[in-house]
Amino acid sequence: MIFYFILFAVAGAVIGYFSKNKLTALIVIITIAILWGMTHRMIWGFVSMGEMFLGYFIYIVIREEGNLK
Repeated sequence: MIFYFILFAVAGAVIGYFSKNKLTALIVIITIAILWGMTHRMIWGFVSMGEMFLGYFIYIVIREEGNLK
């Protein structure tokens, strides 16, 4: 369980690192969550989406503080 939390949080941070457009990041996160929800149960799609958004927003906050460029 913790493995998937870390995996999807890191995936969200990686998406934030590689996508310069917020809309593109949103579409990628939602697409991954839909695919995960289709292959597993629907609730896990929602959970993974939340974890990816958490990782994405943590990356954005760190980047805006100037620690990452």
